[in-house]
Amino acid sequence: MLLLGACQPGPAPETARGLALVPAAGGLDVAGSGGREIGFGRDRLGAIESAAKVTGLRPRAVACAAPGRDAVRFGELEMVFERGAFTGWRTPEGAAGAACGGTV
Repeated sequence: MLLLGACQPGPAPETARGLALVPAAGGLDVAGSGGREIGFGRDRLGAIESAAKVTGLRPRAVACAAPGRDAVRFGELEMVFERGAFTGWRTPEGAAGAACGGTV
């Protein structure tokens, strides 16, 4: 229920200045943070809230063709979740971890 509220239109969350998400083999590195990351296995809500703060974008729920998985998008970054945990990402340039199928 909380995630649905997070995917509704509205003002973008406050952006963490000087930070950027960088896709990595084990999740998403937070460039400019001194080594922080949004690693695979992280709780869904925490991963989405962190990504929203870094990107300044609101998540948009997207359909996921893989059974038992769901996804949200921040611009061209798709984050995949399974059983309440962050398990994969995909951008037009690449992917790591679990996938939903389809195109970004």
